[in-house]
Amino acid sequence: MPMTAKLRSELAGHHAVISRLPEAEEASGDADNEGVGGPSQLLGGGVTAGIDEQSGVPDSTQRGGQSPRLARVCLVVLCLAILTYVLLFTRQCFYRFEHFGLTAFDLGIFDQAVWLISQGRAPFVTVRGMHILADHFQPILYLLAPLYWVWDSPKALLAVQTLALAMGAFPVYAFARDRLRSAPLALLPALCYLCYPAMQWTNTFDFHPEALATPLLLASFWLLHRRRRAAYFVSLVLAALTKETMGLTIAVLGVFALTVDRRVGWWTIGLGLLAQTLALGVVQTLNDGSPSAYLSLYSRYGHSPGEVVLTLARHPRAVLLGLNTEANRRYFFELLQPVFFLPLLAPEILLLAAPALLANLLSNRPCQHMIYWHYTVLITPFVILATIIGLDRLKRWGDRLSTCLLVVYLTVSVLSGLRFGPLLLRSWPLTEPLTSAQSSEAARILQQVPPGASVSAQAALVPHLSHRVHIYLFPNPFYRAVWGGSVQALRQQSLLDYPPYSSKGIARAIDAASTPYVVLQPPSTVFPLAQQDYLALAAAALRHPAYGIIAIGDSTILLRRGADHLRGLDRLAERSGVRIAGEADVERAFQTYASLGVRRSREW
Repeated sequence: MPMTAKLRSELAGHHAVISRLPEAEEASGDADNEGVGGPSQLLGGGVTAGIDEQSGVPDSTQRGGQSPRLARVCLVVLCLAILTYVLLFTRQCFYRFEHFGLTAFDLGIFDQAVWLISQGRAPFVTVRGMHILADHFQPILYLLAPLYWVWDSPKALLAVQTLALAMGAFPVYAFARDRLRSAPLALLPALCYLCYPAMQWTNTFDFHPEALATPLLLASFWLLHRRRRAAYFVSLVLAALTKETMGLTIAVLGVFALTVDRRVGWWTIGLGLLAQTLALGVVQTLNDGSPSAYLSLYSRYGHSPGEVVLTLARHPRAVLLGLNTEANRRYFFELLQPVFFLPLLAPEILLLAAPALLANLLSNRPCQHMIYWHYTVLITPFVILATIIGLDRLKRWGDRLSTCLLVVYLTVSVLSGLRFGPLLLRSWPLTEPLTSAQSSEAARILQQVPPGASVSAQAALVPHLSHRVHIYLFPNPFYRAVWGGSVQALRQQSLLDYPPYSSKGIARAIDAASTPYVVLQPPSTVFPLAQQDYLALAAAALRHPAYGIIAIGDSTILLRRGADHLRGLDRLAERSGVRIAGEADVERAFQTYASLGVRRSREW
């Protein structure tokens, strides 16, 4: 009798195993059909394990037995971290705007463009002297324009950029949760993304539509992983609208997607190539038939994209040796050190950043070799994604070791965000803001400029005056600087290739111009001029009898065409403490006034 019971028990167990074999065979067949392109093989194995094929939601039994309650707690923590980031960086950006720390390049440019579009006008940006799409292919600005019907302020663009970048933490968390199969562990890369210095600097440096590509690319990668094709392509199309260089990144992502889904991969490659061709064609058409001036940044390798590629193919060793500079080594360190160099454990993902990384490294523009500007927007997503896969591969070395390294990783990331990020820096690599007193005074003076009046203003003043059809970056329109889409205009952004000028020539240009207002602010940036040229050209405007000073404070001077010229000079003499007896004294008085304003700003 006991033997019979035991036999029945064994037979029941074998029957249960056999009854599950068809399901196992079916699952195995599905995996075989994927071939080498299976996502588990693509991302190192085990990525899609435990994911329900219908809903795409990871099975809770595959997450280390974690409860739904723990997952909800982690999601709440993530939302609080995102909210904290949004509040901190919105405050930071608004403060810099209100204290004249954001400038014409590039907040003023995009603010005027979006405002013109919202008014139903063609976006010919007088700050830049060209149609906005002749500079960069960024039609996503048309999608942002309706926002100005509700909130007619440059702060709207700053808020959108901050919110969009912060939202990138959600796809980071979602992909990390799928990959690491742990909600608490998934918080690590999401929090480190929010602390990532390069992303924070992108957020802080004015406004750039391509910054929206960072969260869109993160979302695209996660959607590709989840095989949500429609949402994946919508995200990519939106990303393609942010800048003309997005096409190459999308095409490279398509090569990667071939290993997940061949059909999706080929469609992605096609989309990327189409977007790249269309974008460059639109830029050239609107730039009077001339190719983008930005190609000149790579003139040492060739004068066309084809010549550049040919040089890289023929002389790779020489090119690589040329890239081995101290600036580039520091650039790599600042990109990878905040994530504890974990992306190096997932080089196949890091390679997706190759188009943007090469564009920066090969450029002759120094700011593209630093993290302080917006040139990392197409690099950041893949550094973070490679970090997640690096974390997963690190886990296989053993729980105790990986736990210690994860704690170190989080600590390094947070400290790096504070050390290299913009929140706690006192030595500012970008435009220094003015003092609160100087800013309040400047705002009151700007209120005297009538809405819609044409005005020439210094760079830090432009975003506060750019909701008008004609707003010029001083010394335009009296002396052409960084105006238009020519190579010369691009070189002038680096203070190069300026034509000579004379006092008489500037005086004739002022006579010919019809701009009724000029606003000067010596303590703020004098871009696009060198300090000596700025002082000379500003003094030329002050000396010209067509203009008179109608308001002057510690930092800002407002001139109006037709105002009392001599009374204005008396105001300048009173503020500077320099007696003005002739034209030569005007420049000396203005130099003294400028130095006093700069000194007050630095003392603060």
